Amino acid sequence: WLSALESTKWLQHLSVLLKSALLVVHAVDRDQRPVLVHCSDGWDRTPQIVALAKLLLDPYYRTTEGFQVLVEMEWLDFGHKFADRCGHGENSDDLNERCPVFLQWLDCVHQLQRQFPCSFEFNEAFLVKLVQHTYSCLFGTFLCNNAKER
Repeated sequence: WLSALESTKWLQHLSVLLKSALLVVHAVDRDQRPVLVHCSDGWDRTPQIVALAKLLLDPYYRTTEGFQVLVEMEWLDFGHKFADRCGHGENSDDLNERCPVFLQWLDCVHQLQRQFPCSFEFNEAFLVKLVQHTYSCLFGTFLCNNAKER
């Protein structure tokens, strides 16, 4: 099982995301410098890094309400392509568009939560429920690629 996990490079991706977010945090908090984050097309890595940095910088986003605001602001309003990335949309047959970007971000949040459990108002069960409903199609929140479609 561990070698299968290693072959996906999942943990390496999480490590790079967390390191990138820390670079942003250090620039903003320690060095008092403005930061612009924009990765290739801006739909995938950009919200991952920015949302992680905000989570690290501001304890409000570690509350249940704040986390909801963070997801809405950096993922839903920003226009993350949930339909394409999760396989919910018309192009669900196109495997090249599928990518667990939001799931990777939630796993990074989980890793932070495991290290600093007293810093978060919500627990692992909350994150698991969010993952389940990202793919369950029970709610329209994660079905579309942008606010207009939603």
